[in-house]
Amino acid sequence: MFSIFRFIATFWLQVFLNCIACFITGNNAQAVASQLEAFVRKITDSMQRDSLLFDKIEKRPTEVMSSRVLWWTLDLVPGTLTRQVDPDGGPAGRGAAIVQARAQVQAAFFLACTEMTDLAMSATDSPKKAVGDYKKRNLEKQISQFRNLCESLLNSDQNAAGVFDSIVAINGNQIQVNNPNKFQAQKVYQVLPAVGQPSRGPITTLNIDVNGKVTSTLAGGTLYISGALPPGISVGDLLVVDGSPGIVNSSLGSLASNHLDSNTGSWDNLARASFPGQLKTPHLALNNFALTPSAFDLGLVFLRRVLPDDEGEQMELLAHMGYDQQQSLSNYAYLAGNNFNWLDAKGDTNVDMMKKMAAKTVAGYDKLVSKLATPARVDMLAIKKWFRGELQPTGPLTRNGQTEFQTYGDDGGLDFSVINYIWGGFQICLEQPKLGLYYDGCAQPSGF
Repeated sequence: MFSIFRFIATFWLQVFLNCIACFITGNNAQAVASQLEAFVRKITDSMQRDSLLFDKIEKRPTEVMSSRVLWWTLDLVPGTLTRQVDPDGGPAGRGAAIVQARAQVQAAFFLACTEMTDLAMSATDSPKKAVGDYKKRNLEKQISQFRNLCESLLNSDQNAAGVFDSIVAINGNQIQVNNPNKFQAQKVYQVLPAVGQPSRGPITTLNIDVNGKVTSTLAGGTLYISGALPPGISVGDLLVVDGSPGIVNSSLGSLASNHLDSNTGSWDNLARASFPGQLKTPHLALNNFALTPSAFDLGLVFLRRVLPDDEGEQMELLAHMGYDQQQSLSNYAYLAGNNFNWLDAKGDTNVDMMKKMAAKTVAGYDKLVSKLATPARVDMLAIKKWFRGELQPTGPLTRNGQTEFQTYGDDGGLDFSVINYIWGGFQICLEQPKLGLYYDGCAQPSGF
């Protein structure tokens, strides 16, 4: 009988001890449900959005134009025959007059569009719902992306065909180009064998690695492509802004299309061969030698030789270049040395031989260094001689005051998403090709 009571007591004692064991000490896992999450309010936006040169040109005078051409008159042959005469009965001879020609351009049209779902906008339209307004952020990015597109086109090919760059290497879904900064992630580009030829098809960029190389021995950086590459794509093919037909003068006028040392082809609908030497830009080819102060000065001499003294000497120029040529000029400064006297150094710390930033001028002219600039090239821009013809001011596409447009499903019903468009129709112009200077074939420093 005693053993039964002892068994029962032992059983309930064990039950009691087990219950006590269930009440464990509270740890963070028990409290995490009541904790608040924290977020960082200010994060630096490192996405590409530069439009430095386009901003400067946009501030220049704007000429309103229609869907027809915008034109201006150039004096290309001075006229007025001059001679020595014999006033004692000799002939005075006949005279001559100025030969004028008409330069003309037409507007090209560009847009940037963003699309969002109703839930994405509704779920972020209040500080009580989200840390930021997703719709507002997208519209802000849309404007900067449009301007960045225009900056890339200013640095496009000499044919004004919207060619951003050419392919220098391919490895799987990676494409190496000379300047990857002209491209953006999640954008569509057309692949052309050459200007004026049919497209091989589109590519969609997944992302951009500016400093990554498919082939380390070649200059440039890498585009990562989403999906399959078009059939037949090969090294040397051209990457063109989506929507451009890829033919001469079908896109935005570029630095290279206005600054060209040639007596063939045409400039703004004028045949260069009709006016030899008058529609070409002063130019110094470096032939893969580094740009030096002496070479730079020689190019300025070429410019001043083709212009009247009151224009050539007084002209305000802007030196437009990429980081490769800025580094080349800096390298020359390092090699030149500063004749530092180490006896003047104080303390035990070595002397900092470098400045924080590169020089802001070159030969006394302001310098604009752009990561979108064409590599191995420097353009001296007579910025006050550039202007813009505008048919459609850049702004939202509207219909009866509406700037958001509904999307529709395959079944004809509404989709829960809307599209916003920013668009503009304009052309970038230079008064005359002689009003500028460029250097090309400049050697690129190691690492570029």
